[in-house]
Amino acid sequence: MTDASESVAQHYGRHDDLAARILRVLEEVGADVSALTAQDLAPLDQFHIRGHLATMELAHYAGLEAQTRVLDLGAGIGGPARLLAERFGCRVTGLDLTVAYCRAARDLTARIGLAERVDFVCGDGTALPFTDAGFDLVWTQHAAMNIADKAGLYGEIARVLRPGGRLVLHDVVAGPVQPIHLPVPWAAKRDWSFLVPAGEVRRLVAAAGLVELDWREVTAKALAWSRARRSRAAAGEASLGPQRYLGPEFTQMIKNLGRNLEEDRVGVVQGLFEMPGPSTE
Repeated sequence: MTDASESVAQHYGRHDDLAARILRVLEEVGADVSALTAQDLAPLDQFHIRGHLATMELAHYAGLEAQTRVLDLGAGIGGPARLLAERFGCRVTGLDLTVAYCRAARDLTARIGLAERVDFVCGDGTALPFTDAGFDLVWTQHAAMNIADKAGLYGEIARVLRPGGRLVLHDVVAGPVQPIHLPVPWAAKRDWSFLVPAGEVRRLVAAAGLVELDWREVTAKALAWSRARRSRAAAGEASLGPQRYLGPEFTQMIKNLGRNLEEDRVGVVQGLFEMPGPSTE
């Protein structure tokens, strides 16, 4: 594991017993934890901007179907992977660097009866433990900002995609104003964050051999989400989200994320790319 990978694992691995914490929160709000679904977990297990709404939006953007074989790269505790399997019926493998996250992902997935369609592997996104051309779709939400070797990341994504397979991404990128305010959800220290501008992401993906099909700037949606959260908090409304079990430090991270969005220090993008098939010429 590289020094950068160790820093990421240290940042995310500071919390343990995540599955148990989530179940306690659900019990507190009156949920029947013996009969949970992926949708029940969605307010708590989606760590990215706009939560499960962004996940569903990205799934339709990617053209997800029941037969799609998906690799969720940077799967966290498995929220998107479970939603994709439950709502679309596809087969999903989630990969994450953090052992505590992989453990929680497996526990929660088994609890809702999706273990036959969703599995999790602990590993490095720049050295994927999968054979060539094994996936129809590589899915990544808010993972690249923790990966220093982005050329290695996109090169590995290209390797594991079948010809005609697709990459769909939903990422935080560097804005024109720097540096960012810390801590943020993906980094407590400056050398744990590896943001690059949107144009650099597009260049690196193209250099890996993938063809761009579509690119969307979705910072305005992220800003609206952030402002709505602040308005609810100011009104004293208790929202159900990861802050309920990750504590006050996570609340401060979300506040700093909002400030970075407001000050053009970060942006948010979506992109859809395709792995070309063999030439017929």
